[in-house]
Amino acid sequence: MIKIIFALLFAFVLTGCETTQNLLGSSASSSPTPAGDSAPVNLQGFPNDPAFWQASTPTLWNKLQHVPLPELQSAAVSSSDPNIAAWLKLAILSKQYSTDTNQLVSQLIAWRTANPSHPANTLFPDNGTLSRLQNTKVPQHIALLLPLQGTLGDSGQAVRNGFLSAYYSSTVQHQQTISFFDTTQNSSISALYQQAVSQGADSVVGPLTKEEVQQLIGQGKFPAPTLALNYTDVWFGSLPANFYEFGLSPTDEAKQLAEKSWQTGHKRALLIAPGDARGQRVVKSLTNNWQSLGGLVVDTFYFNDQTDLNAGIASLLHANPNNNRDTKIPAQQQRRQDFDIIFLLAPPQSARQIVPLLKYYYAANIPIYATSMVYSGTPSAADSDLNGVTFADMPWTLQNMNSSAIKTDAKSSRLYALGRDAYLLNNQFYRLSVLPNFPIYGATGALTLTSQQQIYRRLAWVQMHNGRP
Repeated sequence: MIKIIFALLFAFVLTGCETTQNLLGSSASSSPTPAGDSAPVNLQGFPNDPAFWQASTPTLWNKLQHVPLPELQSAAVSSSDPNIAAWLKLAILSKQYSTDTNQLVSQLIAWRTANPSHPANTLFPDNGTLSRLQNTKVPQHIALLLPLQGTLGDSGQAVRNGFLSAYYSSTVQHQQTISFFDTTQNSSISALYQQAVSQGADSVVGPLTKEEVQQLIGQGKFPAPTLALNYTDVWFGSLPANFYEFGLSPTDEAKQLAEKSWQTGHKRALLIAPGDARGQRVVKSLTNNWQSLGGLVVDTFYFNDQTDLNAGIASLLHANPNNNRDTKIPAQQQRRQDFDIIFLLAPPQSARQIVPLLKYYYAANIPIYATSMVYSGTPSAADSDLNGVTFADMPWTLQNMNSSAIKTDAKSSRLYALGRDAYLLNNQFYRLSVLPNFPIYGATGALTLTSQQQIYRRLAWVQMHNGRP
């Protein structure tokens, strides 16, 4: 066990690493989207069309949460309507102070004082509750249960480094004791947890792998608030009190992919995905969510390392792979016509082959939507083959493409971001429960707490142009 008492700043080196699928791809989370977030989001008319502002309070707030901060600020400067100006001001505050709860609460109370009759007052609780939230104490002794050696050592170190980075970049510095417990040195995660608590930990973060989370949750009672960094199986039921789950869930990404695609008006999809267990798991989630919205998966194409992608894509599109093109027939009519969108679940190396083939076989006019799997996280000239692909990813990856912090392995970078947000979330469970309409805008997404005590990440959507998001 390694203990660090934060009285002075110290330097540390970010470590590059390889990670395994059971860290980034094993989640079986079925956590529902927070209330209102799955409703269609139509930003058309913002900010000048009066019709935009005539929605119900929850719907209008949901739309404003999807407007980037610079656009909100620009609209606020030119707004002459007091009601609209108050909406914009509140949306700006929700983003500017999302990671500083004390400041956010102060700003909400001030906003309410200035706008006592505004309908948005129903989005947050009374001032007494806000004051109690402001007085919530932060943990004094945090225990991190992470693999720091062995095959998963680099992964644990990436999370650890992100956690420490978030502490040092926090706007409010706290003198805290942080203890690291190496999960590779004890076969019993429950025993390690009890050791951490017995040594004074009043907050626990970890463990990291799905198997360890499943093992830990079996003990049933958690005297210290505990943030697991992966998910238990769907069948397990409700989580125990004081136990929360947070991770990089590909099934949550699939849910958002379905919702985003449906919002753009598409209904009939072709689906392309790896044929391994992880790929099939994400396909199941995507298909279920797509069908629940009213969409149809017309056909699914699975591939692996041995697949002839040229022949496979041609077959999927019902196109002639022999390149004997009939110039008398319009190009788009030389393939099947029963789909209007393509879902692509593929890593960069495969996606860079698949996207040009889709265009070659007459599907250049069909939108391609993908999860973060499609992007390596590091700019590459080869990504020009992905031009036109729309995909979701965490803000950390999209905002730091050229920084030294993500020059390491892409999965390691995402685990680093996971560590940063784990620190932000560590003492925010009460805040997330009483302010459900005010996400924490973290490195991995807009973070909210579901009724199942799981952290839901709303990702950013971008489109690839000139080889860059």
